[in-house]
Parts: sequence; C-alpha cells; structure tokens
Amino acid sequence: MRVFCLEHKRGFFAPRQSPIKCENRGHILGEFDFQGDSKLPVELQWQYCCNCEHFCPIDFDHDGLERCPVCTRRSSVLYLCDRCHTISFESNTSLQIKNFTLTSEGAPQPSCPGCLRQTSADLHEHTCDQLGVSFITALDSCPLCLERLDIGPAFPSSVALYLKKTKSANKINVTFDYESAVFVPVEDGEFVVISNIDETSQLIVIPRSARFATRRDFYEFYQDYYHCAEPETGEVHIIQPAAVVPVQDGWKLLATGILEVAPDQPKAKALPDVATQRLNIPLREEPAPIATTTKESSVRPCVHCGSLIEARYAFCWKCGNSLTPKLESSATHQERPRDILSSELYDTEDDELTVQHEGRSASSQIFSWAQTEEPDGSGSARGSVLKLIAVAFIGLLLLSVGVFVMTRSGSTTASATAAQPVAEHGQSNTSVAPGGEAESEVATTLPRPTSALNPEDVALTKLREKRTGASNTDRSTIVQSFATAEKHYPNDYRFPYERAKLAMKGPRASSHSDAFKALSVAAAKAISAGKAREMLDSLEGDKSGDFNKLSHRHREWSQLLEALKNKNVRVLNASMGL
Repeated sequence: MRVFCLEHKRGFFAPRQSPIKCENRGHILGEFDFQGDSKLPVELQWQYCCNCEHFCPIDFDHDGLERCPVCTRRSSVLYLCDRCHTISFESNTSLQIKNFTLTSEGAPQPSCPGCLRQTSADLHEHTCDQLGVSFITALDSCPLCLERLDIGPAFPSSVALYLKKTKSANKINVTFDYESAVFVPVEDGEFVVISNIDETSQLIVIPRSARFATRRDFYEFYQDYYHCAEPETGEVHIIQPAAVVPVQDGWKLLATGILEVAPDQPKAKALPDVATQRLNIPLREEPAPIATTTKESSVRPCVHCGSLIEARYAFCWKCGNSLTPKLESSATHQERPRDILSSELYDTEDDELTVQHEGRSASSQIFSWAQTEEPDGSGSARGSVLKLIAVAFIGLLLLSVGVFVMTRSGSTTASATAAQPVAEHGQSNTSVAPGGEAESEVATTLPRPTSALNPEDVALTKLREKRTGASNTDRSTIVQSFATAEKHYPNDYRFPYERAKLAMKGPRASSHSDAFKALSVAAAKAISAGKAREMLDSLEGDKSGDFNKLSHRHREWSQLLEALKNKNVRVLNASMGL
C-alpha cells in the first residue's frame, strides 16, 4: 500500500500492518483497522485518494478533506466506511484506470480500500457542521456531531433541516418560467424539487431560502405556490409541501403548499450609558452651585462653550471666558471676602475643598483668638484694645489681598478677551452641549457644494428623464440620443448602464440580450475608469427593480458580477461572449 507522510512530505510503500510506520527513522503515523472490526470509540484518522491511491493521515487543521495533499485534486464525493472508519474520496478529474472508485451514489467499488469489505446497501448522506464537508456512510449516526442518520426528513420541518437530510442526488434547483408555466432547472433557482428513489412517491417543490429577510421575499417569489398567514422575518417552516408533476420541459405545479415563518426573537436592549445621558442633558441658563462637599460635583460646565471644567478654576481653559455667571456683579465679590480668600487658595492648592469650606475654615482660624472672652476688670479694657488691633490688622490684610486679586483678575480678563474671538470663530453657537465645538470644527472643514453640475451629469439627467417617460414610438429617437452621448463621453459607464435599462423595455425577444450587451460595455468602461465597485453597488440596488428579470435565471448576470468584483475584462469578452 502507498502511504504519504504529512510531516516529512514523502510517499512510500508500506505493508498492510498496524501500526503504520514512516520510512524516515521509524516515525509512527498511527494505528489502522485493516480487519474492519468497527472499534469504538470511532476515530477518524485515515483518508484514501482513489486517484493517486495514497493513504494519508487526515489533517483537520488545514482542511485536508477538501483536497488531496499528494496529487492536490479537489475532492467531490466522500465515503466514510462504517467498519474501518477510513474516508475515501473521488475527484471530478478522476483517472480512468484505478483499483478503487466511488459510484455516483457514493458507494466504494469493489470494496472499501482500507478494510476491503463491501459496503451496506442502506447508505445515508450527511453534512457535518463540525467536519465542514458532506459524506456518504452506512453509519446510523455521525461520529462527530452525533446526529441520527437513519431517520429521514419529514414534514412539518424547517427548510434548512429538510434540505440537510435530503441526498444531493434527490435535489434539483429550479425556478418558475412564466412563459411556459413550469419549473425549469436553474443552478441558482429559488426552489428545490425533491425526488425520492421510490417512483411511487409524490414529487414536491419547496423554497430554497431557509429564512425570509423581509416580508417582500415571500410575496415576490413564493406567494403563488405557498400560503402563509403571517409572512414576517424569520426561519421558514414547511407545514405541507407543494406538489408537482413531471412534464416535458420540467415540472408543473399540481397543488399549492402551506408554510409558516418562525419570527426572530427580539434582541435584548442594551443598558443606557449613564455618562452619555449626563452629557446630553441640556444646560440651564444658570450653572449648578459650586459649593458642595461631594466628589461628583467637583466639575461644572462652562456657560459659554459647554465644556466640563474643574470647579477650582475661575476661567474656562477652552474658550477663556469666566465661569462666574454674568448676572453676578463685581460688587458682590467684594462684599464676600471669604470667596476672595477661597479663590486665592484654589489658585495655590490642588485639592477638592469647596468655596464654603475654605472660607469658613480661614475665617474661623483668624477670628478664633480675637473672639476669646476675657474676664471682667482690667483685662476687659486690654481685650478691647486687642480686638481693635486685630480688626485693623485684618482690614489691612484683606485690602492687600483684594488689590492682588483685582490686578491678577484684570490681567486674566484681558487674556480671556483676546482669546474669545478665536474661540467664537471655531464655534457657531456658544450655548451648545459638550461636543458641539468638535462638530463645528468638522462642519467648517467640509467642502462647500458646487453650484454647477458637470456636463456629463446634465446630459445623463436629461437622458434618464427621456427614458422614464419614453413610449414605443420614441424608442428609436432615445436610442440615437444614447449613442450620441456615449460617443461624446466615451469613458463614462453610466450612459450604457442607462441604455441597458431602456433595452429592458424593448421587444421581449431581444431585450435580455441587448441589456446584457449594454451592461458588458458599461462594465468594461467602469473597470478601466476605476469605478468597478460603484457599478457593482448600482447593480445590487437595481437587481430587484429594473434588472429584476436579468438577475434571475441568467448566467450572464453572475459573470458580470464576477468581472466587476475581480476587475477582469477578460471575463466579459471570453465568458459572456459580448
């Protein structure tokens, strides 16, 4: 038997003996159940390529089952043996002469290449979500996801579960042809015809969509073939499938079906951000009182720009304006010497004490000794003299402090007055909430809209108006106008793009071909001009409108999208033939 070592990247011949060893210094690759004893627990360890005839350990980390690591052929059909648990796979580019092969139903011929035992006639097709591939097996349950495989699909059932449990050979993607009134095979059709091996069973057709994104999905594709009481957004469940009968060109609808939509569960609402709510609260005309002992109110908003400024500052460090309300006069400041002392302390100390606490503590410390009561007699006169001296000293002290504060506030006011025009130039409204300054700066940097349009935009607008209001008699004139505009603006893809919409209103026999030719020309111009993404977005927006018939049941539509996504003009010339 031929074996390939993933670690040393070498193939070699080895005897059919367990364990299998690598020829490079006795490296053991693993155990192999050559007798097919169905050992438990089931371990998926080995794979076999029917083309290059190599056994190889499965590399689950690098999607080893999708492509052979030896011959690099992509796997098409996989078979999991229920005896030795070896996964054998075929390829679309298989060889003609080989020892083992897999039939169209997935059964190995003449036997399993691992244990050399013939498979059971009762085979199941399973798509394993954990393994990420579909395989054929005679096992009653999947060894990875533990899903039962011996139980077939039955209605009522969800579309996703029913299609998952149905074999690929019994599923045909179809779409409804309105001209012949039959379902015809199409690779990207909206329906799936389910046929069973038993010829006496009834053929059915079910939606291909496992869920509806909007209510429009049901009314646009399925309302003529299924009844639904509440077609909302959610997972599609088939209560009774629609029946069809085979005819010459496809399948004809025999009886309508019934489906239900399981609505999506509402998402839990996120808790509001308390900090954001606080910032979004509109400011009052007067700021909140500064005096407080709590830590939360150690900042206050500026009444001019709305910025949050620490309470110990007398001026806003963003706009330069005073944090004191305008209604409060300078005389009020002079009548409260404790506030003046407190502001002085705010300028020299970095703490969280409030105005009242500072003023009260300072005054109590200064006047505590002067308010001490003296005994009667000679001490009373001496106490009166001391009180007068203390009052004179405090008066001189307050006067000097007041002069110092007034000179300092005057210089600060001058600097704030000089900075105020600069701040007012960067913001349009001085009473906005926090964050308004940033929005104003962004608004000033936005480019101003131009007053005049480009000539090609004006021409395109006129052609759109003619196209939307065109009649059959005006068609040739409008087509000539589009030809003249495309010659005048040869690099603008929008003109052939609009011409494709006009072609859809033409004769039915050639409308699709003319539209795809115009879209091909538009795609080539969009790719050359670097606007492939722009045209791709336009196609996505018009596929349910003007190009609704083009986006279904036509391979040219998929090739057009592929050319724009890959920015490859060759796809338009070679594949579409336009």
